Amino acid sequence: MIRAIVVDDEQLVAEQVDRMLVHAGAKVLGRCVNPHEAFGMAKALQPDVLFLDIEMPELSGLEIAEQVYADKLDMEVVFITAYNQYALDAFRVNALDYLLKPVMEEDLERTLERISKRRQHRGGAIGSGQRTAVATLFGKFALHMDDAHEPVRWVTAKCAELFAYMLLQPCEKEVSKWELFEVLWPNQNEEKAGINLRSTVSRINKTLRDCRSGMALASVRNGYRLVLSDEALSVDAAELELFVLDAVEPIADNLAYVELLVLRCSRPFLQEFDSVWCEPYRSQYRQYFLHLGKNLLLYYEKAEVEPLKALRLAELLVEHDSYDESLRETASKLHHRIGGPQRAAAYYEAYAEMIRTELGTLPGETLTALLSALTD
Repeated sequence: MIRAIVVDDEQLVAEQVDRMLVHAGAKVLGRCVNPHEAFGMAKALQPDVLFLDIEMPELSGLEIAEQVYADKLDMEVVFITAYNQYALDAFRVNALDYLLKPVMEEDLERTLERISKRRQHRGGAIGSGQRTAVATLFGKFALHMDDAHEPVRWVTAKCAELFAYMLLQPCEKEVSKWELFEVLWPNQNEEKAGINLRSTVSRINKTLRDCRSGMALASVRNGYRLVLSDEALSVDAAELELFVLDAVEPIADNLAYVELLVLRCSRPFLQEFDSVWCEPYRSQYRQYFLHLGKNLLLYYEKAEVEPLKALRLAELLVEHDSYDESLRETASKLHHRIGGPQRAAAYYEAYAEMIRTELGTLPGETLTALLSALTD
């Protein structure tokens, strides 16, 4: 049985989440509305999971989560928030999940299932001595070992950038040193770039040895290749690409995983790198993200999920492709289901004003016809 603590400064919300957790089969060890008491309660009761409201007076849920991870407390963190924009902050502090208010039973149950699987996986890995690695290329690039809350620390930014580049290459591909010169040191002569490359590779390999990753950059003829260990390495970009290229469709059995993958991959790709080589990859993985996100949205339509949940996904996709009118059509229908003709009309007018200002044009005929049908 999963043991939980609920922290929310709104008493009614805390009580509601408490009841939902109990109904879902979890045990609630404690509940508090004072954020200053939350960390002490978590430390004393040692739950499996801490459900945290993000926006609380004086002390936010993000700050509490940072305290939990700084003290290396063995518990998951799930955020509860009324605002979708906090998703990226939730991932920044390595939260397992976040739930939007009002919390829905099906979302809570999926979160509990993920918690259960992660705890079982962690216990199995500890018992077998196996090391696992997770690399994230969406958002801030990071490599985590064994679900560690703190990522691997790279000696220099170039170390992180070179390792990220190698992760994006086909498995076991040999990358020439001249390609790496062009990618990472395009304005340096061959001698200077060669010195920097050898130094960076040496630092990367020392970091990988120190964290017992089993990975290394091996020298091969006139370049390098990334050698992986026999242990598990999960790369978010590779998972997304696999789903799209293998034409895997969202179904009930993989729904929770697809939802998490779409959310994870909604963050900016290789966020902190400004090198020219990143741009083609950003374009490629943006298309992969939109493809999978649209497939998930289509699944929501067919399954007739709660319209607010579907609208949140539609709005997330629109953030990445503001002029995609097929997405705008879906969002218009969802706005109509939630708030009726007036809300659908307001959404249309806001979009029309945006493209008039930015593109000097009008919404397409299909979208305009849909508005007429929704508001008649």
